[in-house]
Amino acid sequence: MSRIVTVIGTRPEIIKMAPVVKALDALGDDHVLVHSGQHYDLMMDRIFFREMELREPDHQFELKGQRPHLQVATTMRQVAPVVKAADLVITHGDTNTTVAGALLANKLGRPLAHVEAGIRSFDKTMAEEVNRIIADQLANLLFAPTETSRENLRRENVTDGVHVVGNSVIDALIENLAIAEKRSDILSRLELDAGGYVLLTFHRAENVDSKERLARALVAFEAAAHEAGLPILFPIHPRTAKRLREFGLEKRAAGLPPLRRIEPTGYLDMLMLEKNAALVMTDSGGLQEESCFFRVPCVTLRENTERPETLEIGSNVLAGTDPERVRDAVRRQLDAKRDWPNPYGDGTTGKQIAQRVAAHLG
Repeated sequence: MSRIVTVIGTRPEIIKMAPVVKALDALGDDHVLVHSGQHYDLMMDRIFFREMELREPDHQFELKGQRPHLQVATTMRQVAPVVKAADLVITHGDTNTTVAGALLANKLGRPLAHVEAGIRSFDKTMAEEVNRIIADQLANLLFAPTETSRENLRRENVTDGVHVVGNSVIDALIENLAIAEKRSDILSRLELDAGGYVLLTFHRAENVDSKERLARALVAFEAAAHEAGLPILFPIHPRTAKRLREFGLEKRAAGLPPLRRIEPTGYLDMLMLEKNAALVMTDSGGLQEESCFFRVPCVTLRENTERPETLEIGSNVLAGTDPERVRDAVRRQLDAKRDWPNPYGDGTTGKQIAQRVAAHLG
């Protein structure tokens, strides 16, 4: 019996890896699930585990309040005893947990698989981009979501062990949408009408760790609301809330009538908010994919994206945080035809990954 160790640490990883973990569990090997505790709130993470109907991790750690380099170092130290006997280590995406798992597998001489391999923003000022590149360079099995991702890897001379399998975010959406529609009452609870609001998420370091950029974003949000003629629902990330207070921008944010801030939501509630929004504005990678699946137009509040497929099919546009660009992008996307194809697979990514893992392990 082979020993597989899957290392995750953030809520997007819980969502996207839940279908993969379930498929790997079904192989009958010794599959060990490790949670690094990278996110701020372990209680919120447990809610995501429950909503995804994902088993509890075999090993739970905590990285509360640690700086990025210490998150990597601490995760490597804590997880090393679990990984040392692994026949395969699996990481996902582009987080500090991802790069810690990849480096640890390499240093211990363990084979590595990287889920969501080959996506690129081509912006190495983003920590996530560096993490992706390192994981891909060290991996033996690379599960790319699209042919574009495969081509990115080929340009970096990574060709062995690459498999295009789609993105497991689609598996998660297909598995959970009916459950969300049955269980979630968030629209009625917040007194929202379908198509009657813009959904906003905004938390990336390059956006919120700069006072000037965060202040400009607030102006952009107001411009977007005015252009759309709709309120903006803003489940606010702890990092963003903290920076508003630190930069003295809290009063300004509170004084924007169209901006309706709420606490972060669970996964099922978030699905319903995405599906029923008139428009999504985000700096998150995952929401670019999910809004594409729901055929809800997206405006990405960044200068680049590692999801270029969404730009090519018209489900998404880049706007940065300049108020005029954001206003123009909102106008354009609200008028967009919602007939684009889904470029991220058919919901069988988890099963495909498990099959490839089984073949690799023999």
